[in-house]
Amino acid sequence: MGVVEKSVHVGASLSVLDILVTLYFGRGLRKTGSRPTERDWLILSKGHAVPALYAVLAEMGLISEEKLDSIRAIDGLEGHPDFTTEGVDVSTGSLGQGLSIAAGIAYAMRLDGTEDRHKVYVILGDGELDEGQVWEAAATVTHLGLRSVVAIVDVNGFQLDGPVEAIKTKGDLVLRWRSLGWSVIEVDGHDYEMLLSALGAADQEKRPTVILAYTRRGKGLGFLEASGGQHIDRKHAERFAE
Repeated sequence: MGVVEKSVHVGASLSVLDILVTLYFGRGLRKTGSRPTERDWLILSKGHAVPALYAVLAEMGLISEEKLDSIRAIDGLEGHPDFTTEGVDVSTGSLGQGLSIAAGIAYAMRLDGTEDRHKVYVILGDGELDEGQVWEAAATVTHLGLRSVVAIVDVNGFQLDGPVEAIKTKGDLVLRWRSLGWSVIEVDGHDYEMLLSALGAADQEKRPTVILAYTRRGKGLGFLEASGGQHIDRKHAERFAE
């Protein structure tokens, strides 16, 4: 996808890919009924990483692999998640909104009596934590005790304009989340066993859980990992095309 369309955010997609693989193929998203509150939800709040989600959905057979070549094309796959695409739960792209959406879904689960059977997973970027709405939602989730919410922060150290700490210091993320009443788990975001263990621990928690998953932007592509880059340039695109 990054070769076909140069604007695709390859770096951010590769940092989050192992998290998505663990959720879909390791844990599995559960559905027990026809109502929206009788299922697990996955909200990719860092919507620019949607190529990773498309790759997973293609592997599951929900969208065709041939369709991946149409990313960001007219009548093709959108450059950010769109709920009209098979397998995409929520439309996202404007950073900071995913956790608020999760709070609404989780509260509906409580009203329907399903919050102990299902989870609302929200994947955020560490740069996304600049958004004040994230912290408003985080406070609301714990104030209401919405234990079905599991936030996963892809801590890859970069955001659009450069290194996260150079743009805006985040401080101690563990203490920030704990101060709002969240259970905090730290993992290597590319270690499937650690991710699965963290998801299992979240299932047992009686309060909201945030998993801080430390990753590398561009994981698996050395030239992107080394630079923290986001896109595949013409030189590398030609090499991959061969």
